[in-house]
Amino acid sequence: MKGMRREAVCLAVLLAVLLASTAGADPTVYIDPALTEVLTGDDFWVDVSVNAELVGLTGYDLTVDYDESVLEVLGVVEGALPQSSGSSFFYWMPGPSPENAIVINGAVLGGSVDGPGVLARLHFSALGPVWSPLEFLSFELRDIENAPIPVTAVDGHVLVTNPPTIYLTPELAEVVEGWMFTIDVAVNESITDLTGYNLRITLDSSIVQYVGAAEGPLPPSGGDETYFFWTLQDDDTLIINGAVLGGWVDGPGPLAHITLFALSPGTTDMDFLSVELRDIDNNPLPALDEGAVIIVEEGGSPVDDTSWSVLKSLYR
Repeated sequence: MKGMRREAVCLAVLLAVLLASTAGADPTVYIDPALTEVLTGDDFWVDVSVNAELVGLTGYDLTVDYDESVLEVLGVVEGALPQSSGSSFFYWMPGPSPENAIVINGAVLGGSVDGPGVLARLHFSALGPVWSPLEFLSFELRDIENAPIPVTAVDGHVLVTNPPTIYLTPELAEVVEGWMFTIDVAVNESITDLTGYNLRITLDSSIVQYVGAAEGPLPPSGGDETYFFWTLQDDDTLIINGAVLGGWVDGPGPLAHITLFALSPGTTDMDFLSVELRDIDNNPLPALDEGAVIIVEEGGSPVDDTSWSVLKSLYR
């Protein structure tokens, strides 16, 4: 995975270039920007615009489709171009299933306007990490005589990605007293150019105890040598340091496997006290962190002190 970029990023750049190049000297209605890149959970706006070659516009009827599993429409407002006439009409509604497209109707009352400018602004929330088209299912623009204006429509696209995140997995571990089990430290696909990591992780050691830690498959996946070290700051706090020596890797994947022992019944959070991720130039890589919950149930066989000491020594 070293030195590689997600194919989606390359495709995104290519689409942006191709879509932008289609808007030439013909009257054009288009999605602006042609490519929008957002994170899951973001609210954002895109415009439905016309270029300078479109003149004498009085009315417009548009239907813009999107993937409702990727985007949620929050609203649509009239753009500045029709408003510049001084008197205008604007209406929008979600269309019927299965498309659930956005239906937009607008008009300049008693006059007309010339491009360039924005006809409407679309407000979305990003639901999940994938592509969604913003596609004109239909478009009709008319002049003051109600005659159609020939126009080219240029669609847009939205790329939704997850925010860079380091997380513990599984996020919920249900185990029995006396069990030994593993929780991984992993990063998602939005973590790229990762060279080094310093982590502090905490839990309630009266319920679950650390046994040991081992390097995960992501750091050595690029073929470079790696460094990995772990120790306990105290019974509740695990420290992990690691690095790719002379290189970097891109997520997703596990950085470390943490082996744990279910000591006594109860519930404990397992959280990051601190996270430091760095690139090859030692610059910090910002990331969200997500912890886990461990539930220990009764019914197992507790381990005596001697057996526990032997067990821990196997992972040192």
